[in-house]
Amino acid sequence: MTNDLDQALKEMSVSEFEKRATAKELTMSDNATIKVFHSKAPEKTRNGYTLVLIPGWATIVPSWDKFLMEAVDDFDVVYFESREKESCKLSKESKVGMDRMAYDIKDLIDQLKIDEKKLVLFGSCLGATTIIIGLYNDWYNPFMPVLVAPPPRFEVPPVLRQMIPILPTFFFKPVKPILIWWVKKFKTESPKQAAKYIRSIEEADVKRWKKVGLPLAFKRFWKIFPHIDHHNLLVAMEEDKMHDVKITQKIAKMMKNSVYVNLSNNENTHAAIMVKTIREYLPQFIGKNN
Repeated sequence: MTNDLDQALKEMSVSEFEKRATAKELTMSDNATIKVFHSKAPEKTRNGYTLVLIPGWATIVPSWDKFLMEAVDDFDVVYFESREKESCKLSKESKVGMDRMAYDIKDLIDQLKIDEKKLVLFGSCLGATTIIIGLYNDWYNPFMPVLVAPPPRFEVPPVLRQMIPILPTFFFKPVKPILIWWVKKFKTESPKQAAKYIRSIEEADVKRWKKVGLPLAFKRFWKIFPHIDHHNLLVAMEEDKMHDVKITQKIAKMMKNSVYVNLSNNENTHAAIMVKTIREYLPQFIGKNN
């Protein structure tokens, strides 16, 4: 696996979407600055929809490149970098926590003047849970929420969960090899998936991770799922080790208006097949949420 992992790590350093898109910094309602990448579809092929991608914790743009480069053909695309990422600038007034991160999506929609009747709001992992919290609070009403394996809690190794509040950030250095081993051994299905997580760990802004992650570490979000009546596309990865399919299936039963789709693995949800699946289901959402 070592050679394959080394190759996968090299591939993570290049993003065609970043070259194509326009980078913008948006000031949120609490004065935090969030970075987004924005790309407009060609006039000849555009379908009129905007696809906003809310990635998972510390996810890097190159890990979504195949997905994004497929989507730019007909969608206006917005890639959103959330508060745990180094690109976010927090002010003294800035807040953290899932409610605040969900409200960032509302701020984004408002500032970019996105028509919610033409909005495909796509979230992966913790990004999907963030979207659900905004739906629960009625902060936005997208045409089509697409939710990839939303976790009911922040996923970290059990021992580290207890240590997060008490350990100073300089302890991250000796802990990092343990975290990388945990990811490789228990939470990835392929070198490509491992490479995404390992690069995120290697490039972590530890102080930012602790500041943003601490309010999430012990919270569970099970209670909100039964209150979500938005029609949504709920995507499972039944082979994935990081995102337990039993949890996604349980959530599907709790959210009565979910359309459950299995894309088998993490690689597929980050690839062109995910965009093609969205296109396939778009007609089914006409008249559902608006």
